[in-house]
Amino acid sequence: MEYLIYILVVGVIVLTILLLRTTWFKASQDYKETINLPDFDTKRAVETLQNLIRFKTVSYEDKSLEDRQAFLDFALYLKQRFPKINAQATFDKIGETGLLFHIEGKSTKQPIVLMSHYDVVPENGSWQHPPFCGNIIDNHIYGRGAVDTKGTLAAVMESVEHVLKTGNQLTNDLYLAFSGDEETRGPSAPAIVDYLKQKRIRPWLVLDEGGAIVDDVFPGVTRKAAVIGTGEKGYLNLKLTKSVAGSHAAMPPKEMAIPTLAKAVRKLDNPSLFKIRKPEATRQFFNTIARHTTDYKIKCLFANERLLNPLLKYFINKKSGLMASLYKTTQSFTMVLGSEAMNVLPSEASLFINYRIITGETVESVKRTVEKRVQKYGITCDIMKGADPTPLSKTDGSYHVLVDTIRQTWGNIIVSPYLMMAGTDARYHHDISDHVYRFSPLRLDKKTRATVHGVDEKLAVDNYLSCVGFYINLLNNLVVKKQT
Repeated sequence: MEYLIYILVVGVIVLTILLLRTTWFKASQDYKETINLPDFDTKRAVETLQNLIRFKTVSYEDKSLEDRQAFLDFALYLKQRFPKINAQATFDKIGETGLLFHIEGKSTKQPIVLMSHYDVVPENGSWQHPPFCGNIIDNHIYGRGAVDTKGTLAAVMESVEHVLKTGNQLTNDLYLAFSGDEETRGPSAPAIVDYLKQKRIRPWLVLDEGGAIVDDVFPGVTRKAAVIGTGEKGYLNLKLTKSVAGSHAAMPPKEMAIPTLAKAVRKLDNPSLFKIRKPEATRQFFNTIARHTTDYKIKCLFANERLLNPLLKYFINKKSGLMASLYKTTQSFTMVLGSEAMNVLPSEASLFINYRIITGETVESVKRTVEKRVQKYGITCDIMKGADPTPLSKTDGSYHVLVDTIRQTWGNIIVSPYLMMAGTDARYHHDISDHVYRFSPLRLDKKTRATVHGVDEKLAVDNYLSCVGFYINLLNNLVVKKQT
């Protein structure tokens, strides 16, 4: 009896702790500053994006498919369209398609790099209107690259041109770095970083595409949130190959290549294959976002993360999508190659897997994990392409200026760091800066995000103009505010 009472008392104490911690797990005081949307030439800004879309700067792995003249004409247009920038900036073409503008400020101690890319993916499907028309249709600027990322490139250039027209000199050196081969992981962005490294430039702020303003960031969270990528996962394309003696399909041998690969898939397709980890960016994200959820069970889980860690691990392993991606290395089986004829058994079959690697693991560690699982099947594993996760940037100094500017532009929204799953050119800048951030200053709902790399890509005019306003605010904050 005393033993049962003891268990009951302990249970009551634990339950009380859980409930109290959940009650205390709430958002800090709301941000109160009034939205500040600067005045600028909106008609000109819209025309700029329309014109940029009309350059067919489509990048391919096979460079012979590209229209190289379109890339040259794009660079020439930037030279002609922005007289204030080109009067004050030095301009360099770097690598195959890199464009770098450098505007000197009053100091070289805390330089700023604003990034984007001007290459786009192919049209990839049947569009309602020509994919490079750049027309305004239903109050949207229509065309490939409107969101990814000619929209932000146009906004960067328009904002800098606007600020220079006011006669203000920038506090610190400003670099505008644009690549034309981001979609194919080309060499231009690394070449720009090498150039800056040779100049011994360590940026105080690097800002590229990545996170955005979203309204479906987490279950039970109804407010919009701006998510800022402070790092990104690594990636690995791995090829698994099984070789056997060839044979006719009418006389199948005991061991065949494709069934052996199928055994490997069953062995690998396990949610516990990779450990659950907690990168700082993921911890910060859930510590911020979960405070705003109306789902009491989820709030309780994250408010008591240490006490309920086994339950959290179970929940992560059972879930896919965002939850799993932020905590662990993910695995996607993407391609299988075998025989070229229906009645011929392949002497060699290959399986291709795409991994997105969590902070704390590497390309080599992922490969070793896979090899250990499939070694008894006589399967070889070859790295096709890969890169380790990036370091995580600090959330101090220029990060706070970025947060203030977001709230200045869009008001009282949630702002949080997060770990980005996709790849960007920003990854190379971690070699020269501790403050590399991924944030596209756009409101991206599910419908808009679906058009990126899809059909009918378009960007609402007011959404784009807010993007220009954000960059103007950011530049003015970097000019006016004392940096620490």
